[in-house]
Amino acid sequence: MLKKKIKKLAIIFDFDGVIINSHKVKTQAFYNTFKSYGKNFGFIAKKFHLNNIGKSRYIKFKYILKKIYKSRILKESLLIADKKFDNFIDSKIKKMHPSRYLIDFFKNKKNSSDFYISTGTPQTKIMKILNEKKIMKYFKKVYGSPRSKIAHIKEIKKNHNKIIFIGDSLEDFKAAKKTGVKFILKLNSENYLLRKRLSLEKINSFKYLNNRLNKIISKDN
Repeated sequence: MLKKKIKKLAIIFDFDGVIINSHKVKTQAFYNTFKSYGKNFGFIAKKFHLNNIGKSRYIKFKYILKKIYKSRILKESLLIADKKFDNFIDSKIKKMHPSRYLIDFFKNKKNSSDFYISTGTPQTKIMKILNEKKIMKYFKKVYGSPRSKIAHIKEIKKNHNKIIFIGDSLEDFKAAKKTGVKFILKLNSENYLLRKRLSLEKINSFKYLNNRLNKIISKDN
């Protein structure tokens, strides 16, 4: 028996560069993680990450080790990279907080919308971060890696007719397009080229999120 889809609007948020402005920290973490292989490898790893923002860190780790560093992908190598990465970002992300406009939006719209997280951050790690930030309570469900963002959205689509995905990367846009959901690009310092290449709904501050959503929804009615 098919589930009846919920009429509430579902809003899916990416995390880094959207919920908090941690995108630069993650970018620097790729350089920091792989610079021990050689300074040049640090820069190459950082560039590869910037070209693949939104994908799981483990996909990037494997590619960097195998294709760039020409190393065998050993479990130990991935664990070392993961530990270096987390050691670099943990203390920095702890100091970051969501926009007060976004928190106000969550509080004001919690009865009329369902909020979700779809991120390339590992599932256990994103749950830990959201709990530390005391914002887990706002989300109906949280999705992280290793499942893809396309898989996340397909799962959410089983229960919702109207969905909007707010992300900051080409990977986010592709996932929204592939699954047929509306997309809003959250502007930040690392997606300048993306916003120039594609004609997208954009938002710079969550102060204007409610107005932007109303505009998108009114187009469909």
